[in-house]
Amino acid sequence: MASLRPIADRILAAILPRQRADGAGLEEGAVFISSVRIGPRQHAALIMDENGRELGRIPLEGRGHDVATDPVHRRAVVFARRPGYFALAIDVASLTPLATIRPPEGHHFFGHGVFSPDGRLLYATENDFAAGPRGVVGVYDASAGFARIGEFDTGGLDAHELLVSPDGGSLFVANGGIETHPDFGRQKLNLAAMRPSIVRIDRAHGDRIGESTLPDNLNRLSMRHMSLDAKGDVWFGCQWEGDKKERPPLVGRIDRDGEPTLLPFPADWARLARNYIGSVTASRDGSVIAASSPIGGAVFLFDVQKGEPLAARPFRDGCGLASAAGHHFLATSGDGILVDMAADDAPKTIVRRDVHFDNHLKRLD
Repeated sequence: MASLRPIADRILAAILPRQRADGAGLEEGAVFISSVRIGPRQHAALIMDENGRELGRIPLEGRGHDVATDPVHRRAVVFARRPGYFALAIDVASLTPLATIRPPEGHHFFGHGVFSPDGRLLYATENDFAAGPRGVVGVYDASAGFARIGEFDTGGLDAHELLVSPDGGSLFVANGGIETHPDFGRQKLNLAAMRPSIVRIDRAHGDRIGESTLPDNLNRLSMRHMSLDAKGDVWFGCQWEGDKKERPPLVGRIDRDGEPTLLPFPADWARLARNYIGSVTASRDGSVIAASSPIGGAVFLFDVQKGEPLAARPFRDGCGLASAAGHHFLATSGDGILVDMAADDAPKTIVRRDVHFDNHLKRLD
């Protein structure tokens, strides 16, 4: 990690506080952002309110995936689906594009990113396929046109979703463990030798300060998506790359000591999930975790305090999840449906849109 020291001063300078920018238009209130397909090879970022009312669409040059949100400056960055070569920065207040971000030569985006708490930096997971493969967190200065100012090694492959710790000092990064190369599309090249992990990285200097892994017999359980509960524990969702007849648990959590625990997954849930979790999100009050399986067509809800299953809700091709009021969620499907989801009530369809929602839905307050 010594090679990172020359850029440390530049990164620390970008972390310094900055006055919030004023915008026109959607200045206040929660909005929800998702990548959508609007026609053959046509994609956009869709912005809507909690009632599903469309507030704006911004074209994307290709299929999008996840969205990083900056509540300080009311901005969002929509990342291309892996292997991705663009990320579009948007001023949500005025519904205008700000910049198209490109990874460096020999890298591609993995579809996920996160802003620093003050909105000054953007972190993006990347694959250094030219010199690696190796997982990388690219560091971009959001106060200077999203110029790339450095990178952190994640110590693994297939760096996927990343989170900022509750204290703001570190990043959690999910290394899915799967080797890919853009010459082979999305083909998985190392299933027998997979080593998934969730690492904790110092946000200022890039030092790895913690790593959580699963037992060796679960090396094909790719840890990919994460969320933080009210206590600051990391919840994660997995995709099983082993024998399709096996049904390992797919959802777990990591406590503040870095110890991972897989949660009980009832047999009927396992059949529904079909060994695939596509998104994990905590409720607004932090009491419930939702995990979706678009392949299985279901959303699974867990009690955070007890660490136990609460309810499974059928939802065909449903993957996108975002917190709504209290312990409720908004969920989106590839069929263009937005629903209100909760453990103690039946799902309620809010709206059906003329789009196909992609895998992730993000809330911007």
